[in-house]
Amino acid sequence: MSFVARMEALLPELRAFSISLCRNTCLADDLVQETCLKAWTSQEMFDPAEPMRPWLFRILRNEYYMQQRRSWRSVNIEPDAVARALVTETRPESAKDFARLERIIAELPDGQRDALILILAAGMTYEEAGEVCGCSAGTVKSRVSRARETVRQRFVSAERSPDMLPSSVEAGFPALLSRLDEMLASAQSSA
Repeated sequence: MSFVARMEALLPELRAFSISLCRNTCLADDLVQETCLKAWTSQEMFDPAEPMRPWLFRILRNEYYMQQRRSWRSVNIEPDAVARALVTETRPESAKDFARLERIIAELPDGQRDALILILAAGMTYEEAGEVCGCSAGTVKSRVSRARETVRQRFVSAERSPDMLPSSVEAGFPALLSRLDEMLASAQSSA
C-alpha cells in the first residue's frame, strides 16, 4: 500500500483524535491538514516496515501542542456548538452526563487526557499510545489508570445523590467509558 493510501486510511482516526484534543471541528480539520502536510514532507523519515498510525498520531499531537503555545495570540471563540446541536440524544439525562464527562476529561492533566483518549477513543495499544506520547507503555497504563480513577471520582462525587446516578454509573464505570466510546464513534461516522 502506498504512503498516501496508508495515510488516507487513517484520516478518520486522526480527525477524531484531533477533535478530542481541540474540541473544535474547524481547528481539528486544520490540525489534521497540517499533520498530513508534515508527514508528506517528512516521509523519508518514516520506516515503511513500522506502523504509520503511531507516527501520524505523534505528529498530530506535537502539532497540537505547538499550536497551543502559539494560541496566546488568538481570541478564544465558543466551542463548536453547532456540531453538538446536531447530535440528538434519546434522553436529556444522557446529554447532561456526556457533557459533564466531556468537561471532566478536558480538565485532566494533558498526559492523562491524551493517554485516555488514545486508548479508549482511538483504540490504540499501550505501546502505540506510548510511541505517540513519547513514553513507555507502562507509563501510558498508569496514566490511563489514574485518568479513569479521577474521572470516576469526579463523576460520582458530582452534585447528584447516589440514588439519582445515571444507569451508566450504576452499571459501573466501564459501561460509562463504553458509552463514551460509542458516542465518539457515532460522532466520527456522522462527520
